[in-house]
Amino acid sequence: MVDFGLILTYLLISITILACIASPIIQIKNDMNKIKQMITPVFFLSLIIITSILISSDEVLPNYTDANGQLISSNLSKIVGGSLITFYILSFITICAILYSEFLYKIFNNGKK
Repeated sequence: MVDFGLILTYLLISITILACIASPIIQIKNDMNKIKQMITPVFFLSLIIITSILISSDEVLPNYTDANGQLISSNLSKIVGGSLITFYILSFITICAILYSEFLYKIFNNGKK
């Protein structure tokens, strides 16, 4: 009986994931402007991630080991460094957006919309 419930759960999760993927595609199929609006943030996010990975260092120090005591590879070191740089860039962008929306926008426009 437990197997039936687990299989049903997997089936419902799969249907939900397909619906979440298909719904935006169905909504934007007739309007090319919506496609551009959807792809632009994805493009810039991937550009930030790729740039961060490219500028990160692939240096592996002797104390960088995994759970088994083996040294991590230089590729893994580069990906981890790129992920950290991506986090820093996105955090900076988020903080600047919050500061703009809360303080600077209200100062320069006197809170009028």
